[in-house]
Amino acid sequence: MVLRRPYAFLIKYFRLIHLVITAILTYLAIKNRSIYYFLNSVIETSTNRYEALEYVSYGSFLIIILAIVLCFIIFWLLRYKDKPRRIYIFIIVGYIIIGIFILLLFNYMRTITSNVLDLKTIRLYRDILLITIAFQYLVILIMAIRALGFDIKRFDFNRDIQELNAEASDSEEIEINTQINTTNITRSINKQQREFTYYFKEHKIYIVTILVVIAIILIYKGYGLYNDKLKIYREKDYVGEYNILKVVDSYYHTANNTNYVIVSFDIYKYGKSERLNISNLELQVGRKKYLPDKTICSKFNNLGNCYKKQYITSDETNYIVAYAVDKLNIQRAYIRYIDSYDKIYKIKLVMKEA
Repeated sequence: MVLRRPYAFLIKYFRLIHLVITAILTYLAIKNRSIYYFLNSVIETSTNRYEALEYVSYGSFLIIILAIVLCFIIFWLLRYKDKPRRIYIFIIVGYIIIGIFILLLFNYMRTITSNVLDLKTIRLYRDILLITIAFQYLVILIMAIRALGFDIKRFDFNRDIQELNAEASDSEEIEINTQINTTNITRSINKQQREFTYYFKEHKIYIVTILVVIAIILIYKGYGLYNDKLKIYREKDYVGEYNILKVVDSYYHTANNTNYVIVSFDIYKYGKSERLNISNLELQVGRKKYLPDKTICSKFNNLGNCYKKQYITSDETNYIVAYAVDKLNIQRAYIRYIDSYDKIYKIKLVMKEA
């Protein structure tokens, strides 16, 4: 079997590879920035921690692995050509460290919904994440410069001064024409359009392939996002994979200037019997979120049996949970059922007066 050395191919698409690296690293930085804002919100309002599982996405590791592989390929090429390559070693090691940190962060975020919140710990994770984001922005800038083909050496001002041999005449006053030459601008735009057209025709197969792959990924991610986070379920719909739950009815009641919401649900599971974490049944009214209040549930025993750490079995059983809310908004009331770290179901409530 005769194989061609890949170096010519890598050299030909050197800038395109850097453009791909820039794109995927930008996507990763945006994801990490959203996690940083979430950690800030948890520090400000601890009740926001129940949204932590929405930000845990192990697909980030695939992006990190892909970026490391592409950087290693460029490092391999530069090593063969005996060109400077330390920056790629720096990037590879940096993203390995980031990957390890993200894994630790995700494991921590999976626990903050059920454990006592330690603000010192979450601040530590937030500050380290901010450092990694700054590193990612630096790498994105470097990769973008390589992708666009800038000559980094032109930013070496000391060398420029030596080579230009500056004279006094260089500081003479001159008259500057402030009128904009639209003809030159139009020519420049047309030139860029022609060069882009030639570039596209020459690399049409590769560009179209990359665009198709990106489109497929976006469609797949969009469909997954809709099903996991945006899809709204209705009462009487079964949801869940571990504990199968169905909201049967929902009610509202006002007494002594206090508003209550009561939710009746059926639940069962396959396999070993376990208790339900009642915090996984989160009420959202407008933008505010509430957890079940066990101390008030007994007031509504006429509507059903309160859930009080009973075991969930394979037999479908009905329970109720109750919430005390600040304001009633019947049209914007939902149950957010957290079945697992990556499965959250949003159920629209159609409340009746109790």
